[in-house]
Amino acid sequence: MYWAILYAKEMRLPLSPLIAISLVAFVPSISILFTLAVSDNEFISQVFFIICKIWIFAVPTIWYFRVDKNRFLWVEKEIEGFRIAALSGMMMSVIILLTWSLFGSTIDVESMIEELESTGLNDLSMYVAGMIYWIFFNSLLEEYVFRWFITTKGVELFGNETGGIILSAFLFTLHHGIALYLFGFAWWQILMACIGLLSAAAIWSWLYLRFKSIWVCWLSHSICDVAVFGIGYVLIFG
Repeated sequence: MYWAILYAKEMRLPLSPLIAISLVAFVPSISILFTLAVSDNEFISQVFFIICKIWIFAVPTIWYFRVDKNRFLWVEKEIEGFRIAALSGMMMSVIILLTWSLFGSTIDVESMIEELESTGLNDLSMYVAGMIYWIFFNSLLEEYVFRWFITTKGVELFGNETGGIILSAFLFTLHHGIALYLFGFAWWQILMACIGLLSAAAIWSWLYLRFKSIWVCWLSHSICDVAVFGIGYVLIFG
């Protein structure tokens, strides 16, 4: 936290949004690193995973109500937003599936399955349960953290929407890029995936700023996750 204060003073940036971002920005990456690279104990890994999820939900919520002193607001959703979200999600899913059809044979499936053993996701029932969690719940939590909290705080920090979008997209991509590295993907595969992740995250942040609804972003995100987990199923169990 001390480095954030020094950086804010040096760059003459507003301190409050920088502290807010610092409290959650790297927690997802730390969770992945601990689970896949540090801990060999599945129970401890799962407990740490849950604690991190609670943290990234609780901190933005507490900050919104206690620090910023806001009240709960219900934003009326626009049908146009859901249309754009569905269209963008389907278009990105097509790109994901096309990329897999071209490069899927280069994936080191054995290394990926070996790494998955520590999470239990190589078991079909666990995979299905995980798929339901990540598509319907984790993606929503990521929109809550990255698209709502970090994007809006990034806008406050830099004074413009572009800065908020870039910051949020970078942190989202970093988190997933680390996971891909630990799952044994080649550097060029990670690079390709990160370009896609960065683009998708930027689109989702733009959707949030345009429609002020994480549900719009979530719809697009969850559609993409269906494609990703469909590919995962074929790779692991097909």
